[in-house]
Amino acid sequence: MNQPSQTDTVLVEQRGVVTIITLNRPESRNALREQECLAMAEAVRVAGEPAGEDKANPDATAARAVLIRGEGPVFCAGADLKGAVYGDDFGGAITQMLQTIVRAPIPVIADIQGPAVGAGCQLALACDLRIFGDDAKVWIPAADHGLALDTWTHVRAKELLGGAVARNLFLGSASVGVEQAVALGFAVKRGDAAAALEFAEDVARKAPLTLAYSKAVLNHPDPHGDVELDAMFRGVWASEDVQEARRARAEKRAPRFHGR
Repeated sequence: MNQPSQTDTVLVEQRGVVTIITLNRPESRNALREQECLAMAEAVRVAGEPAGEDKANPDATAARAVLIRGEGPVFCAGADLKGAVYGDDFGGAITQMLQTIVRAPIPVIADIQGPAVGAGCQLALACDLRIFGDDAKVWIPAADHGLALDTWTHVRAKELLGGAVARNLFLGSASVGVEQAVALGFAVKRGDAAAALEFAEDVARKAPLTLAYSKAVLNHPDPHGDVELDAMFRGVWASEDVQEARRARAEKRAPRFHGR
């Protein structure tokens, strides 16, 4: 697997088959500028690439999951309001980051320890799964700053949080804390950073073709009759992983999936 270019403000670490991407601007509450958005997009893109052929280690595998974190007590304070958000290129950069996460063929998990505000909330929405720490909270103060977020963010919030909560978020300046997030299913569970990594590692052990197919269906605006999705469906059932799971059940052991 190729290694993404790493910056001082976006750190990338490979922990087994989990790629950990950390926003590293704690002095600025991990606020996003164009460079962080593009670096995050690149790191997620590379993590989702297929493994290269490794003849010395035929079982070598690419990343099976991505875990996104923020350094310090804040997950992400949103766009950098000192100037970045008003630049001509910021909108394109954040869209690229969000859509790269959505389109990645592997699960992307947000480890939300502390506030996720504005663009930080958008980042949480783009991820497939979320763990909320004790101090986690999401909100979108766009109306406080005279800003507008794209249609995708509104629709995604409505889908994941429900229409009433999305309206509270955008129109009523409400926030969603850990208890509400868990009750809504927006957060998989409450847990600290160690629990988030353990969860990501558990997800990474699942059958990757199945996860890729399910993610593609769930993120498709109209999946019925889509030719590519149909091909993915057939590919899952015809895969070696299906046979590996059958053998593992018969042998009373955990399956070793290879994504083929």
